[in-house]
Amino acid sequence: MSRSIGALGITWLITCAAHAQSTPSRDRAPAPPTGTAIIKGRVIDAQTGIGLARARVRLQGPASNRPPVVTDDTGAFKLTDVPAGSVFIGVDRSGYMSARYPDIGKTIRAIFRSLTVANGQVLEGVNILLYRGSAIAGRIVDANGEPAEFVQIQVLRIPTSGHGKPQPRGSGSTNDLGEFRIPRLEPGSYLLRAQGRNTTAGDDPSDAQSLPTYYPSVLSIDDAQPITIERGQTASGIEIMLLDGLSSVVSGIVVDAKGQPLSMGTYVNARAISEFSDMVAGGSAVRSDGTFRMKLPPGDYNLEVQSTRAGVIGRPGPDDQQFGRLRISVGGAPLSDLTIVLGSGATMSGKLVFDGDSPLPPNPEQIMVGVGPPPFGSMCQSDRGTAGADGSFRVQGIVGTCIVRVTGNMGRWNVKSVTQGDADLMDRPVTFDPGQQLRNVQVVLTDKRTELALNVVDDRGVATREYVAIVFSADKTKWNDMSRYLRLYVPQPPASTPPAAPFRGTTDLRLAPLERRDLVAGLPPGEYYVVVLTDIAPDDARDPSILERLAAGATRVSLTTDRAPVDITVRRVEPRD
Repeated sequence: MSRSIGALGITWLITCAAHAQSTPSRDRAPAPPTGTAIIKGRVIDAQTGIGLARARVRLQGPASNRPPVVTDDTGAFKLTDVPAGSVFIGVDRSGYMSARYPDIGKTIRAIFRSLTVANGQVLEGVNILLYRGSAIAGRIVDANGEPAEFVQIQVLRIPTSGHGKPQPRGSGSTNDLGEFRIPRLEPGSYLLRAQGRNTTAGDDPSDAQSLPTYYPSVLSIDDAQPITIERGQTASGIEIMLLDGLSSVVSGIVVDAKGQPLSMGTYVNARAISEFSDMVAGGSAVRSDGTFRMKLPPGDYNLEVQSTRAGVIGRPGPDDQQFGRLRISVGGAPLSDLTIVLGSGATMSGKLVFDGDSPLPPNPEQIMVGVGPPPFGSMCQSDRGTAGADGSFRVQGIVGTCIVRVTGNMGRWNVKSVTQGDADLMDRPVTFDPGQQLRNVQVVLTDKRTELALNVVDDRGVATREYVAIVFSADKTKWNDMSRYLRLYVPQPPASTPPAAPFRGTTDLRLAPLERRDLVAGLPPGEYYVVVLTDIAPDDARDPSILERLAAGATRVSLTTDRAPVDITVRRVEPRD
């Protein structure tokens, strides 16, 4: 049965969640669980061995919302009233990378390794090492060897397997000496990409402009040389000479929604489009007659304009700003007579519908609908949305390429679909044009879910809970970083003194009856592969090339919401290179 909300408020949201358990109202935060255990230790500089004062130490896990304690002059700390069971300790201090105890390992099971305490236990001698962040530092010069100022630097981390797509991990820009330093990096191997901001005027006689260049001064990412850094290490002396290419004149006019030229005082940014993230590569001021003229090297760009109404103080409202956006491809010939039309930010509106017979969530006003940026790539922004008592929602001021997201305290309800007519808006980027009205968006929540019960045995046929399960769609197009169709499952090792409400796996498992086997719940219906490994690195578990190799020996299952949990027995295997 489908039910629209009546007399319920809906507010804006920016992230996607499902299967959240009931929580108290916003005005009263739940009290953190307490116990009688005590943990004592020190926070130490990993390189000097000196205790660090003023480090903030806190419990992570069920007791994470209690205040932190601060280390004394010797780096010592004492955590009291620690609840029995599995806990983590988190530490933060200015100038150091955040740390966790037990230390976060390089594999998934190592990441889930926790500290187990019993009621009344006093655990002493817990030494937590803090490291300075790793960094990459160097210098960018132009094709003539002169320091290049305002160059944008992007750091791309190579997956530990050496395969798969590098992921953005940091950025920065050069100073007037062409120098840069990208701090707070984790140990690993990285690629550097430099994008010069071309400020050459459209009437400049020079036809050469810098191109996006990888270290060590190559144009192709396939030819880029990795930079490997250890924990706490700084890789210095890195130099990139920007490579030049022939530029083309790009010119046109900016007009408002009525077709009138925009007055001067506005700027057109040329944002280079790349597979990693879009970076501003050039631009031009808008003249008094609304025209603009710039030079750009070959490539794909979004020309972006943002204009704020005169006299606005503070954060602009939806009616105070206008936006323009035009995608272009620059080759060898000039691009002229372009027109960028300004309009207000896009608007998305629609209704929330419950498809099922379960009671509505206890706090439906906490369910929110909105937009957020894709994992990596284009800019996305919006104003805070509004909601109606009938379950309608409205989000204004949307600019850029965004992903529609739904989250909140939904109890057993989870998102089934987000559609507009026949168009599926879920799990894919949506480009919002200025002034666009995306109406009649329907967000359907369901109280039905898929369930996969795992019975895992080792190579001798003996039941085991020491494994990592990967459940991933049989459709390769759904193998991406933020996919709902890929799930990792790690059972928590049994504690010597189990807590009152044992945590037997992922969040989904908390919703399952305790007599069931390890349960993976809430995946979208469809065909899936199931692989169970002794362990695997996090990057490898989402690497499409590795998933394709694992699929060859996987167990295939069909998950639906119309029947009891799919119950399978799977043999644990060692991952192969």
